[in-house]
Amino acid sequence: MSAEVEQRIAKLEQEVVNLRQEVNALKQHQEKEQSPKNIMSKPIILDMPVLQKSKAKPEPAIENEMKPTRSLEERIMWALPKVFMIILVLGVLWGLKLVSDYGYLSNEVKIILAYVLSVALAVTAYVLEDKKLSSQAITISLYGGAFIIGILTTAAGAIMYEVLGLYVALMIALLYIGYGIAISFFKKNEVLSTFVAFTSLLLPYLLEYMEFSPVIILGFIVVLFGALQFVIIQHQQKITLYVATFFSVFAISILSVINGDNKTVFALTLLGALSMFFMSWCRMDIVDLVWKRVHAALLFSASGISLLLLNLLVSSLSYSEVLLLIMFGLFLGMTLYGHRHKLQEAFDVAGTLAILTLLNVLLVMNLPDDVDRLLLPFSAFVGVMIALRLRASVMKVAHSFIFMITVLLSYFIHEATPFFSLSHISLVLPLVYLIVIYVYAKRPKGTLNLFEKAMKDLYVVDFLAVITCTYFLAYIGKIDVAYFAGVSDIPHLMCIVLAVLFTVSLIVPDKYIGRVLTPVLGVFFLLITILLTLIPYNMQGIEWFNIITRLVYMAVLVAILMDIYMNGRIAQKYRKIIGGFTDHLISAGIVVVMASVWGLLYQLAYNQLLDWTIRIALTTIMLFMFASISLWLSSKRSLKVLRLTGFTILVSAIVKLVFFDLSALDLLIRAILFMTIGGLGLFLSNRLLKK
Repeated sequence: MSAEVEQRIAKLEQEVVNLRQEVNALKQHQEKEQSPKNIMSKPIILDMPVLQKSKAKPEPAIENEMKPTRSLEERIMWALPKVFMIILVLGVLWGLKLVSDYGYLSNEVKIILAYVLSVALAVTAYVLEDKKLSSQAITISLYGGAFIIGILTTAAGAIMYEVLGLYVALMIALLYIGYGIAISFFKKNEVLSTFVAFTSLLLPYLLEYMEFSPVIILGFIVVLFGALQFVIIQHQQKITLYVATFFSVFAISILSVINGDNKTVFALTLLGALSMFFMSWCRMDIVDLVWKRVHAALLFSASGISLLLLNLLVSSLSYSEVLLLIMFGLFLGMTLYGHRHKLQEAFDVAGTLAILTLLNVLLVMNLPDDVDRLLLPFSAFVGVMIALRLRASVMKVAHSFIFMITVLLSYFIHEATPFFSLSHISLVLPLVYLIVIYVYAKRPKGTLNLFEKAMKDLYVVDFLAVITCTYFLAYIGKIDVAYFAGVSDIPHLMCIVLAVLFTVSLIVPDKYIGRVLTPVLGVFFLLITILLTLIPYNMQGIEWFNIITRLVYMAVLVAILMDIYMNGRIAQKYRKIIGGFTDHLISAGIVVVMASVWGLLYQLAYNQLLDWTIRIALTTIMLFMFASISLWLSSKRSLKVLRLTGFTILVSAIVKLVFFDLSALDLLIRAILFMTIGGLGLFLSNRLLKK
């Protein structure tokens, strides 16, 4: 069916719906008039105002809902003629090849027969359409088949068989291209227009084969691309727009590689094609929000590829900044157009591309290498931000991948020395970008699309917080290497920052930091607690840094234990996870803190900052202190596991005191130790007996 027939059917269906509403309104009115209360009071008449009211105010929503949509079966039936036409064309080509192999027909006769078939298909389509003997799908397939056979025959006659002269073939090809554009305009079929655009834009390669001047070839591309815009704008053919743009840009790039000269002409041709693409894109009528995002993403991709190609074209020119400024003007003009006509997607995309183009202008200038490295991550960051702004799924994935590559390269290339340098700034800026991206990605989005729901279920944004903290810790690690190299290659500063981040993550609500950051930091915190604060190792140089690291970790552990014991902010936040394990967590925490203190004392003695005999005495006192603290805390809250832990530590302390310390300590230290422990024991016993 043609588009006009489909529109008439839609109008008839709408009129039927309106008539049904009027009939229902009349029936309801008649039922009211014929009710027992009103039947004796007044006669039954037709209430014409009701009819007029129903006519005056039809349901506006129904008009939008009743737009005809093709079912899957109708779409398949509509596509079958095109499929069969392609099969027919292939059959004709293989038949001619078979006839040629057997030598029945000469090359000239085969070319003539192919042209006859092409004209016959076009004439048949016209006759069927004029006498209304076939559907529009069949006639369009015949028109398209005539175009396909004509173009292929011309190419074969000129290049393969050398039957046609090159200029004659060019004239015939131009006639067929004009025919293709004409039928695309009058038949309003996007599939046909797309194929005509694709096939017509193969002609520049024939012109290159014929050794035409690059100026003539590029002029042909501009004229052809411009002619296609009339079809695209008139019939709102969005797919044709992107296909024509892609193959035009592709043809310009291929021809620029083949021809080493005339780079300026190629660049200007690219700018001309891009300006026509912008003009047609702004004239596209797109209502659906999802498709708006898709088209905005395609606009960004096509424009970004064009910007990259222009950079390659002008890289060897001395006035490359001028050409890039022209492209900047195009993007800026589209930005202003989008703002004036309230095209938010055009404004966002073009504004972002204008910024990227301006950065490219700076890149081609004679700037230091560090400035180039500073601008490249920013360009990738802008791409991610515009993808988030447009909520374009494919664009998010592609530009996020590019951004992460640039972040990794920036991290490995730049160093933190000297502190006040572009290299150090380039190392810090990706962290700022990651924070901005995370904050923007966490903003409320309203209704989520399928991609955003999947990303939420996969904790993608939450893992972004982990990536941001990981980069920050890696940056602190570079600071360690640059300014604290004498600490046996152990990143103590990074470990301290990790402890601070973990503590902050325990307090901050999950809606700000996500659901993954705290568990990941917790795992690394416990791992470093075991490796760095419990196990002594040889420290050469700055022993105080190791001591500070151990004290920080012990302070964090003690703070967490006190919060859990007193049911503080951390305990309230994780009450569902902690549940009935408060007793076990406090007991395990006290054991870990006690082991950390033992490791600190051993480290001090290992580095000869503490006498060995004093370390033995302090270790025993430490055991009695932790036993006392455990028993005292257990008596306050009736924690059975903690009480058992206290008694276990107490027994261990007594065993150590009697069987190990007596032989290892001299008389003075032994006396002081026993008096101290005895006093602590009496005080503890008194407190426990009072409870």
